[in-house]
Amino acid sequence: MYFFVSSHSLLQKLDTLYKIYNYNNSNPKYLIFKIIGNKLKITALFDSKNVIKTFVKINVKRDTKENIIVSTKFIINFLTTFSDEMLFFKKKKNSLNICSKQGSYNIPLYCHSDSINSIEKNFFIKSSTTNSIEKNFFIKSSTTKITLFSKIFSRILDQTLFAVGDKKFKTVLNGVFFQFSPYESIFTSTDTFRLVKYTIKNIRINKFVNFIISKKSLDIIKKILENEKNFRDGNNKNNKILIEYNKKINIVFHFQNYIFSCRIINEKYPDYNFIIPNNENLDVSIVINRFLLVNAIKRIFFLSDEKKKFIHFQPNNNDLQIYSHNFNFKSNIRCKSTFLTKRGNKEKIKKIKMSFNSKFLIEILSSLNEEFIFFEFYHSKKIGILSPVYKTDKKESLSILIMSIL
Repeated sequence: MYFFVSSHSLLQKLDTLYKIYNYNNSNPKYLIFKIIGNKLKITALFDSKNVIKTFVKINVKRDTKENIIVSTKFIINFLTTFSDEMLFFKKKKNSLNICSKQGSYNIPLYCHSDSINSIEKNFFIKSSTTNSIEKNFFIKSSTTKITLFSKIFSRILDQTLFAVGDKKFKTVLNGVFFQFSPYESIFTSTDTFRLVKYTIKNIRINKFVNFIISKKSLDIIKKILENEKNFRDGNNKNNKILIEYNKKINIVFHFQNYIFSCRIINEKYPDYNFIIPNNENLDVSIVINRFLLVNAIKRIFFLSDEKKKFIHFQPNNNDLQIYSHNFNFKSNIRCKSTFLTKRGNKEKIKKIKMSFNSKFLIEILSSLNEEFIFFEFYHSKKIGILSPVYKTDKKESLSILIMSIL
């Protein structure tokens, strides 16, 4: 293996991968280098379930089709000592020789290349659309191809990830449920206390496909999207992402500068529609300014006893009363209310009081972008539902359910 590469270009790629590692609290150990055409393929293995590949342009002198494995932190620290100059890389028996204007240096290599090759070989899907650079990555398998714009994908993650369950919940709740169909696409997450259902009508494919991706993998994707956005030029602000899904095995995301593969959660997602109440059970629907509401909740949250992380809500005509558990702190916010209880049942209206986890509410309201929101109270079901009031007729809908605390 003989090639020339810009120290700045290589360091930039490696530094980004290292930051993604640390973002997920992983313990980076090594990177795999391999020459593919006139590019250096760099593979980062987070664990047995998450792998990233990226490329950097090189000037190839001789390619022996072999992998070299280097310490992630060591190679990054070493490259930071150079200014932007061309470096010559040459593989020796158990070391990598790097030549610069200042001298020649031998970098130690990892020797367990066989085990790395095995992991890499069996991890990826064979894609009919991949170019010659990528064609050796994948094993043969039938795949479903889905294309999303990066801006839409980022919004899907922003709307769902905050409500994903943590490790104490069942594995199936540790991720986001993706559903694609010829009619619409639905993205769902829940931690049993909250449930997000985000529907986009103009994302359609010609068959029904659904899968669950873990929060850890989606956090990596979110970091990749942020990095792609930072390096995007003015004429290419919304790149397309190709998703290749292999049923019950794994899924591959093709970004502009990265290829990311991860395992899916191969379990059945709960029937969330069973939990969502219908309008017949709706007691009160209000339209309220999101900024006023979230700031009122924060004030009461900061002033109340920290051991009691819930606050009470009581609609009263065109006011929404918000107060702490001990009634010491209270806010009244103007809103537009519609009471949907039986006509003349004023006593029932007066009894509508619901309590919610203030931390959960703050996270939900902070995830929304619209100025005004609907807040629906299902008193008999002990459920509240928040959704945006869209300024225009968007081809999307968002409902966030939150359970009331008894």
